[in-house]
Amino acid sequence: MSAKSPQELAESRFRTATVVALVLATLAVLVLNVVPIANNDVWLLMKVGELIADTGHIPETLLFPFTTVRDNHFNAHEWLVSLIYHGFDRALGLKHLFWVIGVFALLQFGLTVLLTRRQSGSLGAALLLSLLAMLCANSRYVLRPELFALLFLVWLLLVLDRYRASGRWTTLLWTLPIAALWANCHGSFLLGPVVAGLFALGEALGAAHAAPGRVPERLRAGWRVGVPYALAALAMTAACVANPAGWHLLAFPFQLQHSAATRMLVKEWLPTFSPLVMAERPFWVFVPIAVATVAFVAVLRRHLRATEALLLLFFGALALDRSRHFVWFGFIAATVCARLLGQLTLERKRELRLRVGVALFSLVAIVASARFGNVAYATLTFAPSNNLGPGFVKELSDPAIKGPVVTSYELGAELSYRWWPRLQPSIDSRIDSYGDDYALYHVRLLQDERLLDMFLDAWHVNYLLLLRRDLDLGVRNMPSIRANWHIRLTDGDVFLIERNQPLPPTGTPQ
Repeated sequence: MSAKSPQELAESRFRTATVVALVLATLAVLVLNVVPIANNDVWLLMKVGELIADTGHIPETLLFPFTTVRDNHFNAHEWLVSLIYHGFDRALGLKHLFWVIGVFALLQFGLTVLLTRRQSGSLGAALLLSLLAMLCANSRYVLRPELFALLFLVWLLLVLDRYRASGRWTTLLWTLPIAALWANCHGSFLLGPVVAGLFALGEALGAAHAAPGRVPERLRAGWRVGVPYALAALAMTAACVANPAGWHLLAFPFQLQHSAATRMLVKEWLPTFSPLVMAERPFWVFVPIAVATVAFVAVLRRHLRATEALLLLFFGALALDRSRHFVWFGFIAATVCARLLGQLTLERKRELRLRVGVALFSLVAIVASARFGNVAYATLTFAPSNNLGPGFVKELSDPAIKGPVVTSYELGAELSYRWWPRLQPSIDSRIDSYGDDYALYHVRLLQDERLLDMFLDAWHVNYLLLLRRDLDLGVRNMPSIRANWHIRLTDGDVFLIERNQPLPPTGTPQ
């Protein structure tokens, strides 16, 4: 058998590096994302999906709480995701839902690799950039409607990039189903028209700058190039109206941004440079990725096009405003950097090094995640959460426990999923539908003994289900609670507190 030539050996090493990079990158994505269900929103989504499937109608009110706030209008902008997640729950069961996250992660990763590979011309660069984007999004990569929104973002970038390369206007028709689906899945849907609008402005500026002649000729050149994107942005905005709330949904994202209760109660809405945010892993994953992106763009700034500059500025500003927006920045940074790399020619040796680097980076990510947890501190067998433990599930499944329950807003969702209508919470995590007045009133309840006593007696509440955080707001040291209530069950983090002498059930207080 003849020895292989140097060229054949080089080609063999290249193929081996490619296979190893692909396998380890895929494993890294799975290890980072296949973790137990930990977010409280999924309980509500699956319960609402169950009601939609069983009744054929989307709930119009909050429905689950025992107070009159149950008649508040329910912002059911995520109804489609609710139905889909309920389908997963019914088909797979709670114990196997974490595999759904893995499938979403692989799909998101694959689409991002496709986009960045097309833009950069380098599989090694595409894998590395996509891994970094997934790492930036990792803390929020749980069973939330946001998973669909992230898919729609990359899908939209693929469509706009394809139109930019081909110029076929029919390609832009794909923006319409993206917009309509996005509007029925997640409140971030207006980002779709914004991205199309940024392409309109950026491509128009680029064409005007490159066109010969005087200002009028340049403006006409920019107009011709930018108008199709602008029309797509307008059409996407109109397509967003294809939802149960119609035009009213367009105001929802702005209302949510200005909610004081949301900013106070929901950690993901805290400012990016809040001490609570800066103390967590997601911030320290975002920062080096953001700094590296800025440095990379600065080095290759002569190749930077207006569209990519606008995308980076807009999503960078979002990420610097609220910690929940880190998730978008990673995918925008990946496409901007891939576009810049596409202006360069990578030698085969450098491409080989890139693929080897991807393999090493993936291996480090796998080991670190298995040993220390992912960006959200989760592993395959454990994820920090406010989910009720087996002891609470067993105890609250007792049919003798029924009626209204004062809950922490994180716990109301699971209580509704498992035991409503036998048990009804005082609040759950749909803060946007509860409204600032009720949400802030609920916080005050747990600090004001007189107000809490009046509330408990008026509604004949016999149970409190509270996180330690809310117990420590003041409930623990209230003399009336210490005298008339006792802790029925606790695991140190969650407390089920029961009235010593239960009150009989009653209707709405007069």
